[in-house]
Amino acid sequence: MRLHVVYRSHGGENAKGRPDWYSKRVGLASFCRALERVRDERPDAEAEVVFLNDGPVPPDRLDLMARWGDPVTIDGGSNRRSYLTALGLPRRRGWDGRDVLLLAEDDYLWRPEALVALVDAARDPRHAAADYFAPYGEEVPDTGLPVRWERLESTTSTFAARVHALREDERLLWLCALSGGNFDYASCLTLQGRRRFTLRELLDHHEPADGTPAWKSALRRAYLTGMRTAVDVRSLRRPSRRRVLLGAEPALATHMEDGWIAPGPWEEIAATPAP
Repeated sequence: MRLHVVYRSHGGENAKGRPDWYSKRVGLASFCRALERVRDERPDAEAEVVFLNDGPVPPDRLDLMARWGDPVTIDGGSNRRSYLTALGLPRRRGWDGRDVLLLAEDDYLWRPEALVALVDAARDPRHAAADYFAPYGEEVPDTGLPVRWERLESTTSTFAARVHALREDERLLWLCALSGGNFDYASCLTLQGRRRFTLRELLDHHEPADGTPAWKSALRRAYLTGMRTAVDVRSLRRPSRRRVLLGAEPALATHMEDGWIAPGPWEEIAATPAP
């Protein structure tokens, strides 16, 4: 089993609230430390990284990426489009179905042991039935004990999957991504054979910005209703196709956004220099 990583990055920022120790450079440095450790301790995993940059990124980050992997620039224009590009890489590059792919976003901070723990979990015979793994999930207190992997309802767009499962699920994940809103939540539920949208959610949608023509609003509502109905239909998977999602407890990574930071020594990790 080999470990592939697609690390999605963008040079800009958004208006989300961030902790004082946040920066995309800090997140990238923490990821590179985890990559260094898995290459040292699990060399047979042959960990490789594609840094998928949606547009230009600052030179200091690009230089760090070039030292640790393969920087690739695309013109996606949105988080959703770069995510869909990443989903197709296993198919386009012909990665072995027995391998594992980690999709990582650039506003996460990583524990040094994160990738080692992920490789070990994917290889553990006790987890043979699991096809998806979440480094970041429920807010379980950090007790200092070894990481456990437990069933999880949902995670974000930073997750790992066995390549054979991701290939089989690619069209479903595309459909979920086009259904609007928090598509990562829709993806996790649908993969596990659980309905995402209630009847009310199929019919009621956030209103578009003021001044939008009535015909555009009607088209948008019809589009979202159709896409979300299709997502709910696809959740009716036969038991053999329902995926198992395991999450790390405590979290091996955290989203660097106020209100969504997992328990852990993140400020200390953020202060550690890049390798």
